[in-house]
Amino acid sequence: MKVEVSEIKEEPKIVKEELEASLWELESYDIKFVGVVTLYCEFQRIKNEIIAKVLFSGHQEIQCSRCLEIFERDFKKEFYLTYSIKSLGRFLEIDNDIREEVFLSWPMKCLCKEDCKGICPGCGRNLNKEDCICNKK
Repeated sequence: MKVEVSEIKEEPKIVKEELEASLWELESYDIKFVGVVTLYCEFQRIKNEIIAKVLFSGHQEIQCSRCLEIFERDFKKEFYLTYSIKSLGRFLEIDNDIREEVFLSWPMKCLCKEDCKGICPGCGRNLNKEDCICNKK
């Protein structure tokens, strides 16, 4: 998202974009956005700073850290970014800052459900769906 600094005044400037998730490069080995991501931003000049209120939303496919099953969820994140006008050129480009905020909000472990039982290390069965057969002969 790129906005001309001279267009940002005390009255909030609203910019909304919908982009293909693949254009944002928001994938890790266990999380990826699918479909369209939506950005809603309000830019406002306050003295010598620009405040950007950002609402980022999209749909994720996630691989559970315990059972390795794929599950889906909607993702929404609201945050604020602050920029000093003195450090800016003609344009304010915030894509990298948005991407960083989204990455920082991801959990250390992604679980399909809080009480996910995972995979048996012996027989490899998904314990959410089947019983372990390691001790059964």
